[in-house]
Amino acid sequence: MNKLQSLTVLRGIAAITVIYYHIMTPTGHTFGEFGVDIFFVLSGFVIALVLDSPRITAQRFLSDRIARIVPLYWVLTFVVLAGTLIAPSLFNSTTADFGNLLKSLFFIPYRKESGLIFPMLFVGWTLNYEMMFYVVAAISLVLMRRHRLLFASALIFVIFCAATAARSHDVFGEFYSYQRIFEFPLGFVVYRLWKRGMLIKPALAVGIAIAAYVWMAYVNWNGLSRGHLLYFGIPAFLMVASSLSLESKIGSGPLTKGALLLGDASYAIYLSHPYCVEAARKLLSNAIDGFDATAPVGVAIIIVAAIGVGAALYWFVDRPLHRSARKLLQSVPTIRLRGSRLTGLNRELVTADDAPTRNVQVNRDAR
Repeated sequence: MNKLQSLTVLRGIAAITVIYYHIMTPTGHTFGEFGVDIFFVLSGFVIALVLDSPRITAQRFLSDRIARIVPLYWVLTFVVLAGTLIAPSLFNSTTADFGNLLKSLFFIPYRKESGLIFPMLFVGWTLNYEMMFYVVAAISLVLMRRHRLLFASALIFVIFCAATAARSHDVFGEFYSYQRIFEFPLGFVVYRLWKRGMLIKPALAVGIAIAAYVWMAYVNWNGLSRGHLLYFGIPAFLMVASSLSLESKIGSGPLTKGALLLGDASYAIYLSHPYCVEAARKLLSNAIDGFDATAPVGVAIIIVAAIGVGAALYWFVDRPLHRSARKLLQSVPTIRLRGSRLTGLNRELVTADDAPTRNVQVNRDAR
């Protein structure tokens, strides 16, 4: 069984897009933040695929997600902490605060010294949403397994409404009232369409994917967005749906293998690229006369370096940590539900394994 290679390639494209955005941000003219929107729709699709296994349990689901997300994120967060202790002048608004460290490690949104809602490793803000989504998905498995995707979508809507009502009062209200959280259910919709075999003709799919990307870049560049879900969520939805329609056209040559490696390493690239961007901006500009991180040559150098560092991290750090964490968490005894009608179901699912429909392997490296 092969993983969905089209989505793996799309993750690599999304990661490079985000790198470009962060390189060019100081210029005031950039695009690429929408790479996160692509990631969120992809995440919704992947989780829907996982939840469609008739033998998956909430405990197994959460342990797999934690094993995938947490180890590398914690490692790189501690690297940030070490940096703030050794060379605090290199950091704009991050300090060695123990309380903030704990909030960062356990995906609790908080307002940094800059006034922005970011963890110590600032790109980790997306993981706060991801973890919320995983908890919602696990709850749906326990409370309404038959209609888990619909129930999870409803819970996300409830969270959004509650956060919107409390937005002016606390950080949680401001953070979870962002329209981006609806991009996870959009991934559910893509999955349902794909499961029913509703694909787009390849030539049209290529056109839709390119048009969606160009549209988001145009909106991002010109700062036109007033409704995030409309301007970015729907186009990201179209990109994921179009990519799935191109699955049969994915080749097997060296270029494809490189693109697949890039996609497999996209999580490590995403988490580690700020180190490369900031190192180039604050160190190379002083070490190399005339070096400009935002010039075409500078952008190319940083992107290549970020991909290289991320790929190395993926191969030598992320993969081993993921395997070890997954093995450790799967050794935890199954928590049985007693005194409820779910007891029998939980007992039946003790030996759960991810066996998604349509004979497609779940890519456990997917975010």
